[in-house]
Amino acid sequence: MPQERKTAMISVRLSSAMLTRLDFVANNTDTPGVKNRSTAVERALEAWLPGQEQRLVDLGVITKKAR
Repeated sequence: MPQERKTAMISVRLSSAMLTRLDFVANNTDTPGVKNRSTAVERALEAWLPGQEQRLVDLGVITKKAR
């Protein structure tokens, strides 16, 4: 994994229904470290990304070294 930068900001468009769900869960979860939208989205991406990267490795699109 490449050395991580402090943070980077991205812009994301979500449906109002998704945003309502995200806010509700982020504000009512007991998951340690999840206190707002940003950390909730980051956790979701952290859970989703490894499987997608592995799929691309399996397809030969990226190498394990590239991750």
